[in-house]
Amino acid sequence: MKYYTPTIDDFHVGFECEMKNSSDPIYFDWEHCTFKDDFSNELSEDYCFEYLRTDLKEENIRVKYLDRDDIESCSFNTEDNGECYNKTNAFDIYGLYPWEWDKGIQNQYKIILNGDTLFLGIIKNKSELKVLLKQLNIDE
Repeated sequence: MKYYTPTIDDFHVGFECEMKNSSDPIYFDWEHCTFKDDFSNELSEDYCFEYLRTDLKEENIRVKYLDRDDIESCSFNTEDNGECYNKTNAFDIYGLYPWEWDKGIQNQYKIILNGDTLFLGIIKNKSELKVLLKQLNIDE
């Protein structure tokens, strides 16, 4: 799995990431967390926005790049060739395709419906995919 350190602009309610467990400064482990509407998270009910800059600077927060498991967890099915993901919503079938238009940039995707492009851009992580699906009215 590949990870990156997010920027402060990436954070929003529902943002999923991993944070270092700091209960033991010598031994740490990465733990999954999702930010809530009061900006607390599952790991720390008293976590607040002021700690975010420090944790980011010290690289105590990381995010997994979008991968097949993330896409499938958002109700997409994989085609036999593994190159396309389909999602059925009522009467529509949406296609999510890896799409490289600029070499060297990771996580470029195209979302289509009936041959029309609804989205062409970068989806770095599962949280971004969820937000995009909501914006495009493609419910989970």
